[in-house]
Amino acid sequence: MASTATHHPGRARSWWSRYWDAVLGRERSVATAEEFDTSVSFAELVWAHYQRQEEVYAGAINGGPWEIEYRRRLKRFKQEHGDIIKDYWCRYQASAVALTAKPLPRRPGNLWRRDEIVRLHSVTDWRTAAVPEVTVSLHRWQTLAIKATEILRHATEHIVLEQVFEGVTRLLACVDQEPAAARATPKATDVATRKLTAMLAKDEEQFRQTESYYARAGENSARIVYFRGMLNGAGLCAIVIAAVACTLWATDHWRASSRDFLASVALGALGAIVSVMTRMASSNGFNLDYEVGRKSVRRLGSLRPWIGATLALPIYLALKSELLQFGTVKNPSPYFYATIAFVAGFSERRAKVLLDGVGGGIAPTSNEPVAASVPDGAAGAPK
Repeated sequence: MASTATHHPGRARSWWSRYWDAVLGRERSVATAEEFDTSVSFAELVWAHYQRQEEVYAGAINGGPWEIEYRRRLKRFKQEHGDIIKDYWCRYQASAVALTAKPLPRRPGNLWRRDEIVRLHSVTDWRTAAVPEVTVSLHRWQTLAIKATEILRHATEHIVLEQVFEGVTRLLACVDQEPAAARATPKATDVATRKLTAMLAKDEEQFRQTESYYARAGENSARIVYFRGMLNGAGLCAIVIAAVACTLWATDHWRASSRDFLASVALGALGAIVSVMTRMASSNGFNLDYEVGRKSVRRLGSLRPWIGATLALPIYLALKSELLQFGTVKNPSPYFYATIAFVAGFSERRAKVLLDGVGGGIAPTSNEPVAASVPDGAAGAPK
């Protein structure tokens, strides 16, 4: 049998054009028919589900045109967002909420555990248009879901999104009642109003509990991300120090002063890391704004060792140039420079005191002799 497969040069050119558009960062103004067909929003899926549901209640047991359309949209939606792990569909209006999970490809740094993107999808305005109080509550839950998706990962993200899903489901279930405005009596309306008020009060309490858990999880997550960024910055700092040391050794410029200089820079970075770890051990000693984003927190953490190394550098130079002196210390050893550098990296306040002493030695502000301030317990400190 002859093969019916044909080559499509136009499709190949389209693939290459999309590739180069992505490389060069160009936006495509017109989407192809294939791209347009693969994109299905959750609102389109909800509408198809509602129409299919109406066909079923009308007696189309074997499925009608909307059954086929719903299955097609559902397939497209899963291809883009992943499997639906939880869902709730309203009966009397085209409204719904769903949780999806899409696995991500394995990365070299995380081979043993595969990450996934978890998203909350909700279309509720059709059902809650006549109940503004419920609409406000739903929007709060949806906002919390967006925050949890961007800030949290793994178990804490799943926990918060599961709680958000349950909260949105309770609200939709409460208002998803059969339209009976014509048959409603004042007594029935009053009962429904009291029921809605009680439900909203309970929903407020549950929202506060979920929000509190999200805040605690966000703070802990930010600390972990900051610490990982700090380790990345320390690794890069170590590579730079090692490269400088190897260069000096290979060019026969290695001296004792080079050893003291590099040791001071390394101990300043180490002091900054130990300082952060010490403050993380206390409940209120280290606080981060976790809602700035994981990338921003990671970048801030990667700068911390460099800050400690930068603070240690001018103090080392001040000691070598004798602008800063500690009592009667003569011919200081490398351990002396390393200790002072570690203290400077560990405490920015003490580093500022030392640098103020250098500035006072250069330009005194009074006729009285200026004594260099030293940290408590430093070698040569006056007693």
